[in-house]
Amino acid sequence: MTIHADLLAALIFLVFGALAIAIGYGYGFGTMAALGSGAMPMLVGAGLCVMGVVQLVQTRAARQTGEQLVSAFSRRGTRPLLFILGAILAFGLLIDRLGLLPALAALVGISWFADAGGRKLELLAVLVAVATLIVAIFYFGLGIPFRLVAWRF
Repeated sequence: MTIHADLLAALIFLVFGALAIAIGYGYGFGTMAALGSGAMPMLVGAGLCVMGVVQLVQTRAARQTGEQLVSAFSRRGTRPLLFILGAILAFGLLIDRLGLLPALAALVGISWFADAGGRKLELLAVLVAVATLIVAIFYFGLGIPFRLVAWRF
């Protein structure tokens, strides 16, 4: 099954629009004279839903005319997408448990496999450069109290 880019965009608009409306509904819309705190998310969500419906109609019209639609995920683009998402997930799961440096190592190491032509020496150089920059900026520069290494032996 092929998911077309236009159809995926329409579905994303509809899902995020519906979520914004549902979340905004809980805060209350208020009145037209005094809008409540939920008015903005509901109005933006309604706008997103309208854009999603328009996109769906355009996609259907393009399909009926036989226009060639672009696939949302090409075979070539799937590998980088999965590795980058896996790297971000690993970073999020590891930063509290193991600390900043092991999480950065996992992030760089896993995302390195997104590109099939990388060399191991480049991986090591990128890992050292990224870790040095992140620690210098966030740990020493901004003073954010990350645990650099949190595992215990």
